[in-house]
Amino acid sequence: MGKRATLKDIAAAAHVTTATVSYVINRTPGQKIAPATRDRILAIARDLNYVPSSAARALRSKRSRTIGVVAKKNLAVPRFNQTIRGIQSVLEDLDMSLLLCTNRRRRDGLCDYLGAFYEGRVDGVIFLGRDNIGPDKESVEQIRREKIPFVSYDCLEESDCYSTVDLDYRGGARRVLERVLASRPRRVLYVQPQTGTGQENLRAAVVREAIAAAPEVELLVADMPVTLQNLDVWDLRYSVGTTEEGDALTERFLDAMKEACAPLEDGDAVVASWSGWTDPIHRLVNKRLVTAELANNGESHFHPGAYMRLPNYEVGTTCARELLSLMDGNPPSAHLIRLTDVSMG
Repeated sequence: MGKRATLKDIAAAAHVTTATVSYVINRTPGQKIAPATRDRILAIARDLNYVPSSAARALRSKRSRTIGVVAKKNLAVPRFNQTIRGIQSVLEDLDMSLLLCTNRRRRDGLCDYLGAFYEGRVDGVIFLGRDNIGPDKESVEQIRREKIPFVSYDCLEESDCYSTVDLDYRGGARRVLERVLASRPRRVLYVQPQTGTGQENLRAAVVREAIAAAPEVELLVADMPVTLQNLDVWDLRYSVGTTEEGDALTERFLDAMKEACAPLEDGDAVVASWSGWTDPIHRLVNKRLVTAELANNGESHFHPGAYMRLPNYEVGTTCARELLSLMDGNPPSAHLIRLTDVSMG
């Protein structure tokens, strides 16, 4: 590993004083520095892979008793606020606090949550991320180099420098499908979003495998008009309520669900990948159908016939305890939380 860049290195490359670099890097208020100079210093800091290690060491001589949570999610969605509550419950018992961070890259080149760590505002990071994608390669290298306590959740990634917490989507889907097939349907309609994430692929694979093992059952698959691009619009119902754009997406969803259910007959089954997606069937379809959901957060008005309740609170407590373990100097580990809570409506 080469020599770590210092404020003097940046000052020499930018042809300014070390004090000027310090003012820019630390965002010192009240300093009159030309925007062009500020931008040049920040660009050089990025090019040199500068991290404020000396300041970080001084700040880190005493723990902040705060952990950062990267949650690029709509926290009004039950799944995510249940997870945050689990994290918070562990911290409260230890008189510790939680700081919500973002994954955006700051002008100094650091991701927001890494900046919070280097500046001594957090002692470690739990990464919930966005669209189930983990930290970028550059951030991973900084986590490895600086031995930053870091836990990623639901990113389906392996790491040798930080801990991971994931859900056993395959096992959970298999248990729900066993209940559905026990009702001996002639057809199973599987409804899924058009997101293409690893989690969706795992669940869909189990559905195909289960139906392939029951040749007397016909599998129908319907893609609902929910994508990564319009997911924020879909989730607005949990926070701001109804919106014109959200209502339009809901109408498209209901139309797609009604059309998908048209070939079904009494005794057939509908299996939804997402929580709450079987609710409209009670209004849209005048048939006696078996319904199931592979991921349920407890917000359904009409509970499906069988559903896998996601252990979101347990996820939060597991992430928090694992991060505390890393902060105590223990090595990273991988946790796979089994999905076993199949409930019957």
